[in-house]
Amino acid sequence: MKSLPIINTPPYFKILNCNITEVLDGLLIEDNSILFLDIYHEEDLDTYLSKNKVLKLDNVIQIIDNSNKMSFIPYIKSKKDLLDQYRYQDWDFSCIVFDKNLKCLFYIRGIEDTGENGIRIKEMEPNLYNKYFFNYQE
Repeated sequence: MKSLPIINTPPYFKILNCNITEVLDGLLIEDNSILFLDIYHEEDLDTYLSKNKVLKLDNVIQIIDNSNKMSFIPYIKSKKDLLDQYRYQDWDFSCIVFDKNLKCLFYIRGIEDTGENGIRIKEMEPNLYNKYFFNYQE
C-alpha cells in the first residue's frame, strides 16, 4: 500500500491521484449512505440542506421543499450501487455522505488540482476526517 498525497487544511482535505470509488466505498460503513447531487457550490448545498426536509425511505431519500414539492433521489448503500451511480458522474461530481440519522458528515467534490485528479472533502464536524480517513492508504 502506498500513502496518497493528502492536503490537510481543516475542515477541508484533498486526496489526489486516488481511486475515488474506493475512497467513497470506505465511507459506506456504520449504515452511512452517499447521495450524488447536482449542487456544485458549498453555499448552495448549505441552503439546500437547511431549507428542505430530508427523509430516508427504503431505497431513496425524499426531499420536500418549502412549497411541499417532493423529489426522490436514490441513495447509495453498497459498493455495487456506488459503481453503478458513479459511472454517470462527471469528474467534478458532487456528493454528500449521511449517517444513518441523515446527519450530513461530508461534502465531497471531484477536483483537478495542478493536473492531478482527486477529491476535496469538507468535514461537517471537527475530527470526522480523522475518524473515517485516519491513515488512508491505497
